[in-house]
Amino acid sequence: MTVIASPDLIAKLDHVLKAGSPDLRTRMLREVAGLFLEDAHRLSERQVEMFDGLLVRLTDSVELLTLTTLSRSLADLHLVPKELARRLANHDDADVAAPMLRTCECIPDADLIDIAWMRAEGHLCAIAGRKAVGQELTDILLMRGDSSVLRTLARNPGADMTSAGLAMMVDAAERDDDIADALMARKDLPHHVLTDLVMRSSPRQQSRLLKRARPELQGAIRAAIDVAAARASANPPGTIDDAEARVAVTTKRSQAM
Repeated sequence: MTVIASPDLIAKLDHVLKAGSPDLRTRMLREVAGLFLEDAHRLSERQVEMFDGLLVRLTDSVELLTLTTLSRSLADLHLVPKELARRLANHDDADVAAPMLRTCECIPDADLIDIAWMRAEGHLCAIAGRKAVGQELTDILLMRGDSSVLRTLARNPGADMTSAGLAMMVDAAERDDDIADALMARKDLPHHVLTDLVMRSSPRQQSRLLKRARPELQGAIRAAIDVAAARASANPPGTIDDAEARVAVTTKRSQAM
């Protein structure tokens, strides 16, 4: 690839950066990106670095749609311009950042952790869908994410969860049937977490989980349901005598007056 280093192209790039209109800058970005994508499979690391420098310079002040298209086109490549990938992944607009955050393997974990701390749900949900999500990153996503982020993590077999992370998931599953179903479908769910999830569920939720569970889990779920029912029978909810309640309310009202 000698075309990328040609004096004509470099001169054209400098002109576009100094005096070119936004439309001209966009056309130039597409031209250089097209050159890269055409030969990406046979470029050396040094050539990729050369493209990286050119593309980074061209992405300034380019419309979001163009950047989103660029991000999507680069995300699945084995060898990606690293600085460009990092800038796209950390872009303010989630549509631009999401393809890189979800798929690109060259984004360092340290960058993903920083983004997970700083960005909002669109970025977090994309990170939660990565092929592999480490424990530290998973815990951050669980602490900061909304229900859509937690659902994505629960469904992702590549999300490695700590004990604390699983506890947070079970808490969320009490309020969200989709999260509960996704946890039940995980083959790496520890037995004690499965039991805790079932025992903390309402009878309606327990019936639903039993119906949706894999055959090999149904025995454990039935056992957990029986234990929960026995505990509920042994410790019925406390009741307040109606007359006593009326007296207590009247007393408080008199004291307030």
